Amino acid sequence: MPTTPDSHSRARSSADSVISYETSASSVASHPLAPLQQKGPPDDVDRLSPLLEDDPKSFELLAPNEAETGKGFSLEQRSEQLFSKEHLEAIFQDTPSLLRFTSFLSLARPKSVPVLIYYLDALKAMRAINYSNAVAEALEPLEGHEFTQNPPRSTVNVILEDKAKQAFDVLVRDDLPAFITHIFIQVVSVSIQKRVTGNLPSVLREASEGLAEVFCLTDPSRPDNPIIFASEEFHRTTQYGVSYAIGRNCRFLQGPRTNRNTTMRLREAVNEGKEISEVFLNYRRDGSPFMNLLMMAPLLDSRGNLRYFIGAQVDVSGLVKDCIDLDAFQRMLDKQEGKEPEDETKDEFQELSEMFNIAELDTVQKYGGSMHREHIEEQDDASLFHKPRLLLKDPTSGDVDQPVHHTRTKSDSRLSGRLSGVYKHYLLIRPHPSLRILFTSPSLRVPGILQSRFLDRIGGSTRVRDSLAEALADGTRGVTAKIRWLSSPSANLDSDRVEEGRSRWIHCTPLLGKSGAVGVWMVVLIDDDKDSGLNRRFRQAPPVAKDIRPQQNSMLGYFDGADLDSGDDYDPKSGRHSLRNGIAKHPAVEAIRRPESAMSEQRAYRAVSPTYDPSINSYTLN
Repeated sequence: MPTTPDSHSRARSSADSVISYETSASSVASHPLAPLQQKGPPDDVDRLSPLLEDDPKSFELLAPNEAETGKGFSLEQRSEQLFSKEHLEAIFQDTPSLLRFTSFLSLARPKSVPVLIYYLDALKAMRAINYSNAVAEALEPLEGHEFTQNPPRSTVNVILEDKAKQAFDVLVRDDLPAFITHIFIQVVSVSIQKRVTGNLPSVLREASEGLAEVFCLTDPSRPDNPIIFASEEFHRTTQYGVSYAIGRNCRFLQGPRTNRNTTMRLREAVNEGKEISEVFLNYRRDGSPFMNLLMMAPLLDSRGNLRYFIGAQVDVSGLVKDCIDLDAFQRMLDKQEGKEPEDETKDEFQELSEMFNIAELDTVQKYGGSMHREHIEEQDDASLFHKPRLLLKDPTSGDVDQPVHHTRTKSDSRLSGRLSGVYKHYLLIRPHPSLRILFTSPSLRVPGILQSRFLDRIGGSTRVRDSLAEALADGTRGVTAKIRWLSSPSANLDSDRVEEGRSRWIHCTPLLGKSGAVGVWMVVLIDDDKDSGLNRRFRQAPPVAKDIRPQQNSMLGYFDGADLDSGDDYDPKSGRHSLRNGIAKHPAVEAIRRPESAMSEQRAYRAVSPTYDPSINSYTLN
């Protein structure tokens, strides 16, 4: 098999690639991709390094552990900082991050917007109180006026402060983790897509080893929702073998500093049968922590009944360590470590004015300082309506998944089962020799796809289908292929249908059972960026049957003597041809006399034969 892009292009077409090969990055991303995972032992693990110093007073053989002395990096500590109140406060203090956060809530979590508005209004009220207290404290006693001798007491609203704190805690508990998860999903989706398509930079290939191959399948109908199948990479990542992991609930990955709010949300999602994505701290079998990006979705049968849950996991420890795409979080850490100076102290009025909305700012601009003006300026009516153009830009509207309503009915079950990011198109198929499609993502769920043969959806040349079938039958490793995805099944591929279908990459990962045999294949579909779209071809309509020729000739008798080739005009409103020579022209007769194509003959046949009811299947290639 060729291993270079050049030899690959000489040997077969771009649609015939079965196993992905290594290539250099075809383009440079807008921001450099970062390693998602940490290779080697974590930084907070004691490396037992020998002590090389010659100290006659010391009897130590090992160098001190940097993690214990506070000098090393601790993923557990970083996890707590990531989901802390200080992180959300840093987001509120950074205008671009705040705009991104509010935009995310508006698009993906609209039910959280009222909580955000409530907190901001409560915070504004508290800052207004602080400003009023500052003004009151500035009042100085006046000689000769006894009532000014005793300074006024500061105003404190404990109830308001408590309500603002509770609203802020809700945002930290529920919305901050969702926002962080959304950011990491966007970063991971780019890396997975580039790895599957062979465009990941070489410096990142080692750090992304096993990416898009960590899956597990659970059965909620069994006690405690145990794992029934898992990919080989799942066991390698978690260090738990098949004999231990299969048959157990995934909670064995939790540890002492796993976020309990996250585990509660996961449990609620399983009980309600809905999809969920979370980032939280997990632990391997040796006790080392890793940040797990979990995307979980329910699998429904053809009747909309919940059967299983599919979980896709990505180790994003590298993203957390390097604070990728988390500008406010990075700035917060720099301030805590003394790498960045603290913000300048703001007075009470400055803090209050930062929270003014557009209407309040217009009021201040129009009436502010009117009591201190020495003269009244004349209003320029011509400038009242001249305002600068308002530019509204949503920094994340194109990347945020819209909210999904999870109320399912028998007639509408396609709203559940969605995974996020690059996993939005997926299939689960039975192992060889069946290879039937059991479950699909909502984006691929069309009538008749469940229980249909997976290979019947693979277009292109027969060599691609045969090679893919051979690889799936082997089952000893994952398969990556570039194929043409057919919108409707086709058991046999015709030579003239090679270019039909949408060009896509498929990434197939086997999920193994306790015996080590393949239990199910997880297939992720990724659209080819270079593909222009779905190619569809149409059959030529069948010719007019000979048995209707007498009917055609009998109709010609009604128009005996008519000049059928006189070029009279057709009136689309009345459905008739205009009269030039005093004789009307019938559309069916005109079609019969001058069949410009087989389609014209078909329309003529339909016009003269009311019992003819052609099927749409006779016009399109399925």
